[in-house]
Amino acid sequence: MDIKVQKYHPSIETEWNQFIKTSVAGTFLFHRDFMDYHKERFEDHSLMFYKENQLICCMPAHIKSQVFYSHRGLSYGGWILSEIGTENMHLLMEVFLEYIKDAIFSVSGSLIVKAEVQLPPLSYHKLHQEMAHIFKEKGFRVNRILDNLFVKLDQKYRVSSKKTRGYRNGKFAGLKIERSNDFKRFWEQVLVPQLRARYASQPVHSLDEIELLASKFPENIVQHNLYREDQLLAGITFFIKNDIVKSQYTASSSLGLKINAVGYLYMEAMKEFQEKGFLLMDYGSVNEPDGSVNKGLLRFKKELGCEKEEWKRWEIEF
Repeated sequence: MDIKVQKYHPSIETEWNQFIKTSVAGTFLFHRDFMDYHKERFEDHSLMFYKENQLICCMPAHIKSQVFYSHRGLSYGGWILSEIGTENMHLLMEVFLEYIKDAIFSVSGSLIVKAEVQLPPLSYHKLHQEMAHIFKEKGFRVNRILDNLFVKLDQKYRVSSKKTRGYRNGKFAGLKIERSNDFKRFWEQVLVPQLRARYASQPVHSLDEIELLASKFPENIVQHNLYREDQLLAGITFFIKNDIVKSQYTASSSLGLKINAVGYLYMEAMKEFQEKGFLLMDYGSVNEPDGSVNKGLLRFKKELGCEKEEWKRWEIEF
């Protein structure tokens, strides 16, 4: 085979980062400054694939308990490809499986019994559909399906009259959106208290972590906070991924819930990002930790014009 694979090493960080910038569907999530902010939690085993000494594919990954994961510190992973890489996808799979089964032991000292890959949502790019087809063809099976919601901003979308009622009845009067990289007030006054009270949980990123990441990627991580006078009613933390915008964190105060503050923020954001030329807004999944669907959340997002897709995680055992 004329494709070679090697394990990532920090000494070639610059090569990795430069490739991500020019790849077909790579985003700031795969930049090593984003991946490595919590590197002590993972045994990194990211891969780099070369054809005739030219880097054509990167794969963020780590190993835990004899399982090879596309990096679980990220929302998704899989192959990050160059244009040349897309021409070699079937061969990449053969090289990948051979490496996992035969070569990884000599590199890591671990005998791998399973590989698990969380591909990006299919709505992100047409090549992810081809990836999924190849994974299925090579014996991978689906071990989890999430219900992901999104709006195509390059098309006309329809918002329910229930959501736009606040424009007509005055509930949205006097609302002001602040767009900034100031996350402290939202985290401390709304997000953390609401997650603790309603779900007994906490954000994946602490305030210190989101501030660190936003300082490194100020154009990619932005905060929209909603106020009436000086009272914070709701906020959304957006991750900007090229021509896709993802709502990463969303929360509302008890008063904000009464006036559909989050719905207002979403509707205004869709108009803003559409005007800026973004193609898609990803609203995230509507699944509970046990995999069941939160019907109220599903209804809320569909009323905002969202479509639903299956977001699959694949695995293969050796």
